[in-house]
Amino acid sequence: MSTDFQKIREIASASLMPDFFAVRIQEEGLFDQLLNLIAKIKLPTPLPALTRIQQLAAASSDPNAFVDSIKAQNLWPALRDILSKVQVK
Repeated sequence: MSTDFQKIREIASASLMPDFFAVRIQEEGLFDQLLNLIAKIKLPTPLPALTRIQQLAAASSDPNAFVDSIKAQNLWPALRDILSKVQVK
């Protein structure tokens, strides 16, 4: 598992609030890696929440914009769940 993905996973797990997640991702300089990771996630069964998260990520210019759009669509629990469960090779 990549070091960046492990760090993103740890930040997501420790972040009870999406705003904290955005700040930590910004501080750690992991936004580009987060976008790359989200774009590459492929699930055996399509998940509408993941598709929407991928669309929002692609349209976001910074972590705060991404998290604001995630919060507006109530997708924070889905994002945390996906980041904690997805396996990276």
